[in-house]
Amino acid sequence: MAATATIVGINHDFRTKKSHVLLVWDDEADKRLSLPVPFGCSFEDLPAETDKAVRALSAETAALVIKPTE
Repeated sequence: MAATATIVGINHDFRTKKSHVLLVWDDEADKRLSLPVPFGCSFEDLPAETDKAVRALSAETAALVIKPTE
């Protein structure tokens, strides 16, 4: 079964003109993720924008190179 997460918050920082959505995994409440979404994102657009942000993060982390501490 696929993991599911719920949008539990959105923060609009008017000073920096940035918005972030907060997700919490439904089966692991201690697993959280905050991602940038378009500034001022409406509640109606939030699910689609969150999906885009998660897919972009997934693509980025799939190619991520992990370096040891120097």
